[in-house]
Amino acid sequence: MPHSMPCVGLVVLAGCLTFVIAPDEQPGMDSRIAAALDPSLPTIVIDPGHGGRDEGAIANGLMEKQLTLDLGFRVERLLQSFGFKTVLTRQNDTYLSLPERVGLANQIEHSYFLSLHFNQSASSTASGVETYYATQKVPPESAWNWVGYFNKPEVPEGSDTGETFAGYIQDSLLTRTEAANRGIKARELYMVRHTRAPAVLVEGGFLSNPFEARLIATPEYRDRLAASIVEGVIRFHKTQPRPTPPTQLAKAAR
Repeated sequence: MPHSMPCVGLVVLAGCLTFVIAPDEQPGMDSRIAAALDPSLPTIVIDPGHGGRDEGAIANGLMEKQLTLDLGFRVERLLQSFGFKTVLTRQNDTYLSLPERVGLANQIEHSYFLSLHFNQSASSTASGVETYYATQKVPPESAWNWVGYFNKPEVPEGSDTGETFAGYIQDSLLTRTEAANRGIKARELYMVRHTRAPAVLVEGGFLSNPFEARLIATPEYRDRLAASIVEGVIRFHKTQPRPTPPTQLAKAAR
C-alpha cells in the first residue's frame, strides 16, 4: 500500500486526548497515469447513506445525511487519485430509495459497492466502527421472467458476499482511527444483499457518543475515515484475480 494517505496519531495534551494529522504526499503523476491505464481497476460505487427527507441519525448537533455525503466526496477524491473510476449514488441532498441505489450499482460491470453510514444508540457510551456484508446475495429482479413462475432464479455460485472486503476495510479503520472494534457482521441488509458486486456497509462511528461526535465533526477525522476505506478497497482489490486482457481472449477464441 503506497504511503500516500493522511497519518493520524492520538496523543495526550494538557491531560486531554486529542489527535494530530500529518498529511503524506499524494500519489505522483506517473503512478496516477499508470493506475488509470490499468484495465483491472474496478469502478467504485459510493453510496452516501440517507438524503433528502431521510435524515438518518441526528445527535450532538450532527446529521447523518450530511456527513455521509461529505465522506462520500472525500472517498471519491482519494480513490480517483489512485486511478479508480467512481460513481456516487447521490451528489446532493436527494432522497433515493434502496432499490434505486442498488439499481444504479447493478448497471455497472466490474465494480465494488460502498454504502457509507454513521451510527446512533440509545446509550451515549456506545462507540466504535463496524462493517457489514451480506449473509447471501439475492438475484436481481431482472432475473425474474416468465420462467420465474416455474423456476426460482438461482444466486450465481460463488457470489462474493463481501466478507473479505469487509474484513479489509474494518482492519484499516481500526488501524487508522484506533476506534473500538465492533467487528464485521453478516446481515440481511438490502444494500449488500441485492448488489451484484462485492458490497459492504460501513458504520463510521456513533453520533450519539459525545467524544466520537466531536471527532466525526472535524474534516481531519473524516479524512482519516476516507483514507481507511480507500486503503481497504485497495487491499481487497489486490486479492482479486486480474481480468484476462482482450488480446488474450481473442487468441483463445481462434
